Amino acid sequence: MGAIGSRLSPEYIVVPAQVQGKEEVLKLLVRALAAGGITSDPDLLLKDLEARERLSSTALGYGCAVPHAHSAAMKSTVFAAARVSPPLSYDTPDGDPVSLFFLMAGPKTDTGLHLKLLSKLARLLHDPQMREDLNRAETPEAFHRIISEKDA
Repeated sequence: MGAIGSRLSPEYIVVPAQVQGKEEVLKLLVRALAAGGITSDPDLLLKDLEARERLSSTALGYGCAVPHAHSAAMKSTVFAAARVSPPLSYDTPDGDPVSLFFLMAGPKTDTGLHLKLLSKLARLLHDPQMREDLNRAETPEAFHRIISEKDA
């Protein structure tokens, strides 16, 4: 299993997620990590993610966004994900709404790994077939399998 698939558990994937805005997506994904005991301080993690979002949009285009942050609330770098239905308006480079969200959070000491994983995920999400497959995934397990197979 690749670096992304091994850092994303089906228990941290919400499909489909019905939310009203990007703040709700962030809260949903932070709650998923908190429920799994992955973050020591969900409120701090949420504040760190919101602060990063204020710097610039984390939307990649193609209906994808990767909100991410370094946080003292994290001991290791992990992902959470959601497929949002209907897609949300977001500050995207192509103007398209976002349906696929990948939250990435890790400790401040993982800067190099953080950048490597962001780059790898962006490359994977550039594949239209993968995006289509993820948007069709009906379960967290199916969503995870798609990521893991492409990240092998």
